Amino acid sequence: MSLQAQSDIDQYLNKLGLNQALYPPQDILKTKSLVLLSVPMDESPSEWQEILDEMQAFFAEVGVDAVAYFPVDKYDASLNDPLPLPDFTFSRGIENLIILSAKEADGPIFLAITQFNKEESMWNKGASAFARLTSDLSTVWQELNTYFKTDQFQRTNLLVNENPEFFYSTIEAGVIGRSVPPQVAEFKIAMRPIVKQKYEQLPIFKVQHAYMFEEDSLMQQINLQNQQFQMLSADSTNTMELVANNENDATLRRSGFIYELKMLKAKETTLNEWIPLPEDSTPSEKTVYKFYLDDLRTNTIFMGKEWDASENWFEALNAFVAQIQKAAASNGN
Repeated sequence: MSLQAQSDIDQYLNKLGLNQALYPPQDILKTKSLVLLSVPMDESPSEWQEILDEMQAFFAEVGVDAVAYFPVDKYDASLNDPLPLPDFTFSRGIENLIILSAKEADGPIFLAITQFNKEESMWNKGASAFARLTSDLSTVWQELNTYFKTDQFQRTNLLVNENPEFFYSTIEAGVIGRSVPPQVAEFKIAMRPIVKQKYEQLPIFKVQHAYMFEEDSLMQQINLQNQQFQMLSADSTNTMELVANNENDATLRRSGFIYELKMLKAKETTLNEWIPLPEDSTPSEKTVYKFYLDDLRTNTIFMGKEWDASENWFEALNAFVAQIQKAAASNGN
């Protein structure tokens, strides 16, 4: 491996708080593993599916029991907090993590294998990880196959699923209100800024390809989004205000807030499973943003009469704010 290649790998490991290891965990052929996956499958689903099928086929051949694949970008469905991982994550005896992150199918592709600490943090800071950066995963499979044939790795995993099994999270939306209530003009709406530090703190965000490979662009985008919230907060014609992220619902209510602006990001077909679209809408396979109001007093969310989800974050926000302003203007009329 060249010095430049090792330097690039060290850069990505540093983002994750991991150190380079010479080999994968010695018990990986005797224990269960979990795959944290971040690739833009929406853009080239068939190509990525083929790559992941080949990956799982290799695991089945050598005895790496990857019991679940978590597409981490799908768990990043709100402004700040990831959706919860499946309950079995911490109860099925999983010992290893396999991290795969890439922004394009033809590379660079980052692969790391480390020990799972069975906690929400997923791995210990400073833990060792076997890591490679490549444009062709077959070279990594060849290298690993050489290691796995040595006496250092003893295999007891014999029955391994030949197809990757994906697990997704879901949400409990609560009671759906289609129309934004006219009373929105009388009460304050809380907005929370997007927390950039989550990408340095939470594993679901750390391994996302946008953070791993395009951090500067990602942070610029978040800055622009937070600036949009600031502009709405400074606009005296509405009742929307920025609040601290550590404010809970009870504190917000005591401060006069009745609603909180929230957001969901997912394929429209997935959103339709969480929040039924209007009857005259046909959900698409596009990943979209949808803003809504969460009533802090009840288990009710207000989506607006018009389905205004958009592939563009700013367009989705502006469209929903327009619905809020329209409802506020109708108050008392």
